[in-house]
Amino acid sequence: MSKPIPKEGIPRVPPAEKLRELAEPYQGALDPGSLGRFEARCRDLGFPFAAEELVILAALDTPEKLHTFLDTRLYYNDDHALVEQEETAMPPRLVLRTGKAHCFEGAMFAYAVDFLHGHDPRLMMLEASQDADHNIVVWRDPRTGLYGASAHSRYPGLVGRPAEYPTLRALAESYVPFYFSDRTLDPKDLTLVGFSEPIDLAAKYGAGWMGGEKPLWDIYYTYIDDAVPFHYFFDDPGRPHLYPAVRALKENWIRLDGAGKPFVSLEDLPAGTRREWDAFWSIYGPKDGPRPSGPAREIEQAFFRLTGTTPIDLDDNAFDLQFTLAAGYRIDQLIKR
Repeated sequence: MSKPIPKEGIPRVPPAEKLRELAEPYQGALDPGSLGRFEARCRDLGFPFAAEELVILAALDTPEKLHTFLDTRLYYNDDHALVEQEETAMPPRLVLRTGKAHCFEGAMFAYAVDFLHGHDPRLMMLEASQDADHNIVVWRDPRTGLYGASAHSRYPGLVGRPAEYPTLRALAESYVPFYFSDRTLDPKDLTLVGFSEPIDLAAKYGAGWMGGEKPLWDIYYTYIDDAVPFHYFFDDPGRPHLYPAVRALKENWIRLDGAGKPFVSLEDLPAGTRREWDAFWSIYGPKDGPRPSGPAREIEQAFFRLTGTTPIDLDDNAFDLQFTLAAGYRIDQLIKR
């Protein structure tokens, strides 16, 4: 779980002061030889880290130390707290200078730290229905062959995991009982449905972003494309599936109108699905609560069996796509095959 936020909010601290604060516990505690080797690696990669940045990053040389840092030293960056609040995709250096990160930023920070220390990290997305997805960074203990994860969250059950899982599926499944709906806040209303294959960000985007200061929107908007397979937790047919928003684009369930605005193309839905779509929206509306129940839930499940998504998720995907396009990204960056 992230560092508890005071009642008065996250303290505003100048970047240099925040770096000194985060580096202070490690000053003088690092082996000079280890620090020198880490500094040389960063220098070879062309990363101009400041002295305090080097101390902090060098000290987080094991996933366990990284877990502790994410859970106790960084606040949760709720960039959706207010409608007018600007969203962020901070790179690792800005995470240190601000002392905060949201799920994606925490994962990027963890990936960079593990990469710099040679732990061969991979990014994995946990796929949720009618809820925010979660990003975790997975790694394998070379001594035992078991998998662990690093993650940043405001919820205690969604943080990192020690390397004690024999498979990536087992690791991902450990999050299912703790992943309840952001819409209902009911601990029994669980929303995880699947997980992605691990993604090698360094191979896909290079390493420059790890030492840079530019926002990581290129990764944020494009790291899940039609080359990334997903697997279901329940009723898994034994073959991978595409991320629902990507599949919707690939199958033309989401198209762009003449003005370039995304919409759900009902004519392109699979046979029989249009009937389920119409039936769902005829009985479910805002007055029926944040999540479908009863007959609406049954129709939703039938729709999911046909499409791998729900009417609400498909509608949300079309709505969210406008922000991807407005940020300057294109559909052909997600659909490549």
